[in-house]
Amino acid sequence: MFQNANFDAHHELHVHDDPETGLRALVAIHRDFGRVSLGGCRMLDYASYDDALTDVLRLSRGMTYKALMAGVDYGGAKAVMMSVPAPDRRAAVLESMARFVDRLGGRFATGVDVGMTADDVAAMKQVTPFMVGTGHVAPDLLTAHGVFSAIEAGVAFALGKDDLNGVRIAVSGLGKVGGQLADLLLEAGADVTGADVNQETARRFGEKGVRIVDSATIHREEVDILAPCALGGVLNEVTIPELRCAAVIGAANNQLLTPEDATRLKDRGIHFAPDYICNAGGLIAVAAELGDESEAWAWEKATGLGATLHDVFEMSRTSGRTTIDCAEGIAMERLETIRAA
Repeated sequence: MFQNANFDAHHELHVHDDPETGLRALVAIHRDFGRVSLGGCRMLDYASYDDALTDVLRLSRGMTYKALMAGVDYGGAKAVMMSVPAPDRRAAVLESMARFVDRLGGRFATGVDVGMTADDVAAMKQVTPFMVGTGHVAPDLLTAHGVFSAIEAGVAFALGKDDLNGVRIAVSGLGKVGGQLADLLLEAGADVTGADVNQETARRFGEKGVRIVDSATIHREEVDILAPCALGGVLNEVTIPELRCAAVIGAANNQLLTPEDATRLKDRGIHFAPDYICNAGGLIAVAAELGDESEAWAWEKATGLGATLHDVFEMSRTSGRTTIDCAEGIAMERLETIRAA
C-alpha cells in the first residue's frame, strides 16, 4: 500500500475478507478532520487487488478535495467491493458489507455509488446506521445540478455565453447522474449528444431528443463541452489528442488517467474542470443530511460549485498553471484553515 503512487498519507485502510459470502472489500479513510468521513460504496468487478486498492485510494482522496472545494467540513473516504455477486448472493453480500461498515464505529459513513442502488442502501441501513443519502435531496439529483451549474460557468468562461441555448454538449454515460444532467441540459435548450453502454438507456434518451452516438467514440464529437459521466481514466494520452471541444466538465470521478494529462489538456487549450469540484453535489446532500441542514442550504451549496469552478479557470488563465494545480492549491489553503481552527 505504501508504495502505491496514490497513497497520500491516508489515515486508515481497512480490509474485509468474508469467505462465507465471498465478499472482499476495502475502506480507505483519507482524512477525518476529527469527525465522520464520507464517501460512497462502489461495487465493481476488479481485475485484481491492486486495481481495487488504487481505486479506493484515489477515490477517497478525491472525496477530501471534494469536501474542501464545496466548503463542507467532512473528511474523505471510500469503500469498494471487489466483485459483483450473483443475484441470489447479493443480499448476503450487502449484509456482510454493512457489518464491515458498522465495525468502523461511525468513523465512516457511506451510500450509493457505482454498482449500487437506493434499495441496496436501504437494506444495508437495516444492519448499520452509517448508511446515508436518504435525506432532503437525492444525492444523484444534486450531483447533476452541481455539474449543470459548473457547465453554465464553463460556457460563460470559455464561450462568453450567458445561457446554454444552442450550446453543443456531449454527455458520456446516461446513468443516474448523466441522465439527469442530460434532462437539465435539454430543458436549458442545449444541443445534447449522448452515449451509454446500455442500449435501452441510450434508446430512451434518443426518444427525448438526445443525438445518440457510440460510447467508444463520443469523445471525438465536435462539441463545445464534453461531459464524462461514467467511469474514470477516459482522458489520457490516446484520447486527449482526439478531443474536439472547448472544455471538459463532467461528473465522473478521476477522469484523468495520469497527472500529466492535465498538462496535455492545457497544452491543447482545453479547459478541464476538476471532477471533485463538479460532482460534489452528492457529498453536499449527505452533509446536509448529517448536519440537519435545510434543503435550501444543499441547493445553494451545489449551485455555488459553478462560481468555484470559474475562480479555478480564471486562476489557471492568469497563472499559466493547470486547473488541477490551481484547485489543489485552493484546497490546501482551506485544509490549513481547518487544521488551524
